[in-house]
Amino acid sequence: MKTTVDPAHYREVMGHYPTGVAVVTAMIDGEPVGMVVGTFSSVSMDPPLVAFMPQTTSRTWARLATADAWCINVLAHDQLALCRAMAIPSDDKFASVDWQPSVLGAPVLTDAVAHVHCRPHANVEAGDHTIALCAVEAMDVARPVTPLLFFQGGYGGFSPAGMAAKADADLIAAVRLGDRARGHVEALARTLACEAAALVAVSPDELTTVVSAYGGTATMVEPMGHRVPLIPPIGEAYVAGGTPETIDHWLSKVAPNDADLVDCYRARLASVNEHGYAMSMVGPGARADYERLGAALAEYASGELTPARERAVRSVLAETRHFFEDVDLSPDEIYDVGAIVVPVHGPDGHVVMVLRATQLPAGVTGRVAAGWVQELRHAAQAVARDLSVGAGAVRAQDYRDWYDSDFPL
Repeated sequence: MKTTVDPAHYREVMGHYPTGVAVVTAMIDGEPVGMVVGTFSSVSMDPPLVAFMPQTTSRTWARLATADAWCINVLAHDQLALCRAMAIPSDDKFASVDWQPSVLGAPVLTDAVAHVHCRPHANVEAGDHTIALCAVEAMDVARPVTPLLFFQGGYGGFSPAGMAAKADADLIAAVRLGDRARGHVEALARTLACEAAALVAVSPDELTTVVSAYGGTATMVEPMGHRVPLIPPIGEAYVAGGTPETIDHWLSKVAPNDADLVDCYRARLASVNEHGYAMSMVGPGARADYERLGAALAEYASGELTPARERAVRSVLAETRHFFEDVDLSPDEIYDVGAIVVPVHGPDGHVVMVLRATQLPAGVTGRVAAGWVQELRHAAQAVARDLSVGAGAVRAQDYRDWYDSDFPL
């Protein structure tokens, strides 16, 4: 059938649909052979079949077609150099590639996201391509990170919606705003012998660290640019004093989305707003769980979350919400405080940042912990005063203008 679709137009339109990038490998006459494909797809679960679609004129495909087993290697977002090496015609392209043979004998590329071990099932001629159907015999996820994608003529990665910070150029207003808190953050770190930080919202879904300082035995855990999700129960000090829209958006991410649980979080926000701070407590025998929470937040901050790993992080956050329950400090009781977070209000009354203290000394009395809260509240009030006049007020307005223009509610 004759077509009226121009090939260049076909490529331009189809370029608006992103495709994954995989390398099909096999051993041919005792030598590794590989070909980059952007047409790998699942086909059937029963029986398990996958497919890739090489050009009929490909010389590499002509060699691969003679193999009795293949390994389909799904490339990771940081394997562009490997992709380019495998795409260039060369007799020794595997010379600088780290690989090992699969159980079927085909080369398994190191650090790929996933490997699909398969044998030829059937070939179907389809215009200038061949649909190579493959019978899957084994498969595994080797490295659960974001995959490499081909889109509109270029390669890149994937960021799930709401889980990635804005580009650096877009964060200038947030960084400039946070700089007004630098002196107070550094003083908190020295006085409380802790890690102290100022965090500013860079979207309705996350905060980022714009100032950090360390005192006592505290070490650098969350440097500037560290990302923190606004996912219950995280971010309650920022959300509690926010608009109804901000609160509803935060509560919409409660998991599981149970009405009673949402009501518990709403009550917690009201308590935080009333007291003017949020505090997390480790509790006796709970250090391992608290470290698990920290590991989940660190994984979030890495920026490499796949949707499956995002769900896993959200699950950990939900399971550790008991660290964020209300605690009435008794002056002579002993506590292990995980973190204290206090909001800073801008000239318009909205919360524009939070001050946070972590890595605080363990095993202190309630009287000492209450003193820490007062130190943070005094610092937050001082920053708020600075943001109400002069250059501070200008930066507060610049930040608000940027935020409202990018994220209107």
